[in-house]
Amino acid sequence: MASWAQANTILLASPNQESYPLASNSVFWHASGQNVTLNELLVQPPVFEPSSHAEDLNLGYTQHDVWLRTQVRNDSSEAQRWMVQFEYPFLDHVTLYTLRQTSIEAQQSGSALPVDQRALAHRQAVFPIEMAAQETITLYTHVAASGSKMLNYNLMTPEAFYAQNDRHNFWLATYFGILLALGLYNLMLFFGLKERVFLYYSLFTLGFTVAILTFNGTGTLMFWSALGDNTSRLVAIGFTFASTMATLFTQSFLNTKGYTPRWHRVLSYFRIYCSLALIATLLLPIQPALRLMDVTGFMAALLMLICGIYCVTQRVPSSRLFVVAWSLFLVGACVFALRNLGILPANFITLHGIQIGSALEMLLLSFALAARFNKLKRQKERAQADMVMTLKKQETVLEQKVAARTKALEHLANYDVLTGLLNRHGLARSAAGALERTRQHNHRLALLMLDLDRFKPINDDYGHEAGDFVLQKVAKRISNLARKRDHCARFGGDEFIIIMENIGHDDTLATIEARIGEAIHSPIELPCGKRVSVSVSVGISTCQGAECATLESLLREADSQMYAVKSRRATGCCRYGSANP
Repeated sequence: MASWAQANTILLASPNQESYPLASNSVFWHASGQNVTLNELLVQPPVFEPSSHAEDLNLGYTQHDVWLRTQVRNDSSEAQRWMVQFEYPFLDHVTLYTLRQTSIEAQQSGSALPVDQRALAHRQAVFPIEMAAQETITLYTHVAASGSKMLNYNLMTPEAFYAQNDRHNFWLATYFGILLALGLYNLMLFFGLKERVFLYYSLFTLGFTVAILTFNGTGTLMFWSALGDNTSRLVAIGFTFASTMATLFTQSFLNTKGYTPRWHRVLSYFRIYCSLALIATLLLPIQPALRLMDVTGFMAALLMLICGIYCVTQRVPSSRLFVVAWSLFLVGACVFALRNLGILPANFITLHGIQIGSALEMLLLSFALAARFNKLKRQKERAQADMVMTLKKQETVLEQKVAARTKALEHLANYDVLTGLLNRHGLARSAAGALERTRQHNHRLALLMLDLDRFKPINDDYGHEAGDFVLQKVAKRISNLARKRDHCARFGGDEFIIIMENIGHDDTLATIEARIGEAIHSPIELPCGKRVSVSVSVGISTCQGAECATLESLLREADSQMYAVKSRRATGCCRYGSANP
């Protein structure tokens, strides 16, 4: 014990002050590849270098272990309990030796150590120490880490330590809650929209979250403390994977294939490099893998920022927000990489810069993705609206066609195809309405049955086409003679029916009959140039008001009268033949 070397100064720890930085009261020594034990260090003490500022203990990537030494005196008349806290959580193995007058106490911690073997179950290396009244102790700390060695540490009261821990846990929980929410939200958007940009963002968030969880000690504390020395490798894998996914996300988000084909090829080549780097992080020793991670992350952030700026000049949609977001991440990544390399000093900003930058970057990118989602939603709504409009137009056209077809079918069902007059079915419908109106208004109704005389010889001599032509001419003449409210029908081959509502006395019917006979008897010029004429026999039945019978009874009466007229003309008064104009 007499050979203990003294620290450059002794820290007087008073309970009146909650926290003391130990850097200004410490000295450090690089083990230079030697596996030195504490006993060897005490027997042959090496030359320790003094540390006056926290930056002096930011040693970056070093190949060798580091020893720290400091002396602390309890400047109180009562026993006190203190916490020795290392700010940087990414230290693999940290062993604190407390040297007293009669004993040596050793405590272990570090990110590569299982939680149950740590001096205190915490994401950082934290060691509780007890000091008797006015006691002076010497602290030797052995640090073995494959990553960057930022060895700034503090002496804190338990109250100050736990209060600070609560604040840090709140912000860390908020930070990881944001990452988790953004990742899951965009993953659900991917499953809903099938847009790969959301999947790339979710995978980028996943890799980054795993790396940050491991880096700040939360992951090793809660999930994978059994990884041991491979904990550091998980950081390298996570960040390199995130760089790969970020490259894919950039290509998809900015649509570089469509807007900037050259940059698309550049990013594709870089993505291949990231994939090879990811494989290398699995095979290389841990410290080279971590150095490769730093270089890859820095290159990815810088390359994507330059690509984003170029896309802004080309007015690529959403490129401005992308540049702002990636600039924030680049600043955080640069601070993270340069602090790990020992170029930047260690402080709160450099320690948490990548977390601050990444949180802001991911929030902004999420806003951009939300804008993309809203755009896709609007496009989908417009497409749906256009589809609905198209369907409505098609439905309208279909309805019009159906109505036209229905009207055509209805016309075919009620009208004779040859003459255009009512057929038997149409006559029955029209007669039913006419009889009902006649009964209601006590009007007089007449049914005229017309049968053409000597029509058959026309078919025999000139053919059925000529006969059809004569029937059409006769039908047209009947229609021209009828009133608008009368109902004209072709009842059979050469038989026609006229139903007349609200007619006058019998002399009126006689006049109508004479006009019909005169009109039909007028010569008809056939398509072949021949002229023919036919006569007509007319039978009339009438009814009035409530006394109106059915259509069948009216037809029977008119048919009977029509045949009586035809019998009187059986002597051949209606002559058929050709006539000269």
